[in-house]
Amino acid sequence: MKSKTNEYIIGAKEKGYYVDKEGNVYSPNKKLVLRIAQNRYSFTIRYYGSRVTIPVHRFVAYFKFGDKIFENLEVRHLNNDSLDNNWDNIDIGTHSENILDMPKEKRIQKAIHASSKRRKFSDEEVKKIKEDRNNGMNYKDLCVKYKTSKSTLSYLFNKAYYT
Repeated sequence: MKSKTNEYIIGAKEKGYYVDKEGNVYSPNKKLVLRIAQNRYSFTIRYYGSRVTIPVHRFVAYFKFGDKIFENLEVRHLNNDSLDNNWDNIDIGTHSENILDMPKEKRIQKAIHASSKRRKFSDEEVKKIKEDRNNGMNYKDLCVKYKTSKSTLSYLFNKAYYT
């Protein structure tokens, strides 16, 4: 439970906020805070003098599954509608399971979009990066010099795809 959001979720429940099975959020005095029909993704509460935002889907999942949602699991919307926080539409699972909830066409589209944003290195750049590494440059310095991530460098050094 490392995140502030998780702390806020627990705090909201301790203060008396709750959800019904349709995904409506209520304050401690039973006042409706967020109606599912409003198509809102989050709600705010006062928490130690500050206004904090709580994602509705995580709040619903906390009521349904308890502390288990803090075990590095994601909240899944089984019908792939991120605004449908109905009790029966909320589940928890791995990132892979969450991705597989998406229709195949949407998954393909996301993959194409992600791959188009990836930095492409020319064969000459790859050669220079490998030379720098062989000459003792560490990953951190390589990341700065070539404006890339450690995982990309690891891929360059460990995969046969690059020459």
